[in-house]
Amino acid sequence: MRLLHQQILQVIVLLSFALSVVCQADNGRTHSVTLAVEDSWPPFADSNGQGISTSILEQAFSSVGITLIVKTFPYARVLSEIEKGTLVGGYNVTRQASTEQQFLFGTQALLKAPASFYFPAGHLQAQAYKSIADIPDGSTIGLIINYEYGNTFEEHNHRFKTVRVSTQEQIINMLRVGRLDSAILFDAVASHTLKSMQLEPSSILKGPINHTSDIYVAFSHIHKDAQFFADKLDKGLELIKANGQYESLLQP
Repeated sequence: MRLLHQQILQVIVLLSFALSVVCQADNGRTHSVTLAVEDSWPPFADSNGQGISTSILEQAFSSVGITLIVKTFPYARVLSEIEKGTLVGGYNVTRQASTEQQFLFGTQALLKAPASFYFPAGHLQAQAYKSIADIPDGSTIGLIINYEYGNTFEEHNHRFKTVRVSTQEQIINMLRVGRLDSAILFDAVASHTLKSMQLEPSSILKGPINHTSDIYVAFSHIHKDAQFFADKLDKGLELIKANGQYESLLQP
């Protein structure tokens, strides 16, 4: 009888230890999340990862008891880290047909970001263009490497010669010296970048809107915690939209 009692105690001790390990692992999983973000898309995220999008995410996750940890990379690597499942997700990703095939998305967008065509300051026809359909065939369009520009642009893409570069500054400089017929820039990013370059808004000419991006956190299809954090983020965004925090965080 004594032997049986000792065996039962040993089993209880082992089960208690296993439960403790599981709880510690679960607490680690649920109390923080590491996400990647591009290092050059201010005012939404700057070289340190700080900006409007990060502030929104910090508050949304905090409202459900989760701490956000940010890692910054060039945009192409952000997408790569998500696809490989090295990180559970990354943000400032446009949700459209092409990205929906690559990534898992929640139901709540971080924000909406309009993007327009921009032209050299002396462009004579730009003001007459009303939409992408008016942009002439064969135009050389400046874009950022790996950025998404909406489903409508994908339908017209075959009409243009596209030049992909790494930074917003490169695009603006190429427009200013006439190396591009046009470029697509997110309006808030264009305004912020011109200011940081100490250039007047009139240095380039704003034309018709290209699209308005629904900006999301993109989660990995293969990371085991992706759906968990996607669900938590949806809840957190709902909470901060309901209590008024969200609107105040949209201001640069």
